[in-house]
Amino acid sequence: MLTMEFQPIIMAAGRGSRMTEIIAKTPKALLPVGNKPMVWYPIKMLEKAGFEEAIIIVQRGHRKSIERVLVDELQVNVKLEFVSIPDEEDWGTADSLRFIRDKIKTDVLVVSSDLISDVSVQRVADVHRAHDATLTMLLSASKDYASETIAVPGPKSKKKSEVEFVGLESQEHGNRLLFLSSEADFEENITFRKSIFRKHPCIDIRNDLVDGHLYLLKKWVVDFLHEHKSVTTVKGELLPYLVKKQFSQKNNGIHAIEENINIAMADSPQKGDGRDLYDYGEEDELCKLAREWSTWNDHSGDMAECYHGNKIRCYGYVMDDGLLMRVNNLAAFCDANRQASKFLSEIAGKELANIHPQVNVPQKAQVGTECMVGEWTNVGEKVTIKKSFIGKHCNVSEKVRMTNCIVMNHVTVSESCNAQGCVIGDNVHIGENTDLKDCIILENVAPSSKLSNEVIGHGFK
Repeated sequence: MLTMEFQPIIMAAGRGSRMTEIIAKTPKALLPVGNKPMVWYPIKMLEKAGFEEAIIIVQRGHRKSIERVLVDELQVNVKLEFVSIPDEEDWGTADSLRFIRDKIKTDVLVVSSDLISDVSVQRVADVHRAHDATLTMLLSASKDYASETIAVPGPKSKKKSEVEFVGLESQEHGNRLLFLSSEADFEENITFRKSIFRKHPCIDIRNDLVDGHLYLLKKWVVDFLHEHKSVTTVKGELLPYLVKKQFSQKNNGIHAIEENINIAMADSPQKGDGRDLYDYGEEDELCKLAREWSTWNDHSGDMAECYHGNKIRCYGYVMDDGLLMRVNNLAAFCDANRQASKFLSEIAGKELANIHPQVNVPQKAQVGTECMVGEWTNVGEKVTIKKSFIGKHCNVSEKVRMTNCIVMNHVTVSESCNAQGCVIGDNVHIGENTDLKDCIILENVAPSSKLSNEVIGHGFK
């Protein structure tokens, strides 16, 4: 049973460094996707998997607001234990795991607050169990809800997309994770040890997989982190180290740096407790005996023992279809909101109306079927809204035209405004007769303003 095997940990302390333009007083975890805060989606995923409790890590300054929304307003069915980390510290995800180490009693399921997915957590866990894995990570080849054609509001800039390389053994052998690195780690060529190809001659190197930031980890990995404080992030440092360490021998000497490793582990045996990673992973004797007596093997091409004797084993669960989105930048935030009407009911497990029952749409107003309008919002006469999300307690006055917009809560849009491709923050007042195109609006806009590709106001830094 999942709830007996894993402790779910939701990472909700992110500062939104890739989307500072839209974060004013709202924590990233509470940014709306559809009519739900972003962090609601991974909580709902855990609920569907049968979890009744979870630890949620938040910044100290945001704890009250996140707790109020999730517990008091949404009344989520998962009992949440809120753990606050210092606002002034720039902690990574590994730092946060280290901070709650005393609360961890079993293997852990770590999930980011910006993941939206319909994945079966049970299936990811099945892979983890089947191979007694050290790490199992969620990957997706699905791009059903990603659109590269939607314009992003704000000043135009060329942002190079991040390319990640993932090396997997064939699915027949369980999608063993053999290589994990980003494009930035290499100048021209990617190098491999010959010993890897001797054991795993068929490696599929892919750059089309999305990392869902959902990881199953052995408890002893957290114990390792507790003693090795040079590792600060899970994705950028810990995971590549675990993948690479699969093919290394136990360190018996003072040398702790693996060849070509990308993280600063040189001080780990000396400044930690003097133990190598292998010393933390005590294998279950019954599982070890079962493998020794079994005729099953995880590879072909030789008669070597199962897993080639590797005590550290990493795997990937690949979603070939279904929904997986990471709302970790402005483009993804805009895309998720514009697509929310397609997946919100499925995630919620029940049919939800795109237009809240408390919203009255006048006969002469037009609101597209793909739009979402929150409760207590007023829509005026001769209003046209297409492909847009409107939050709660908003007032959209007469003759307003909106296309591809995201409007948060308590916003007033005055008469005869035209807005296209804009994000409008909480408590903003838009004056009458304004013309807005591809803008981010976080402060009031004067009447008759004409703005294009601008950011009005300041995001949270």
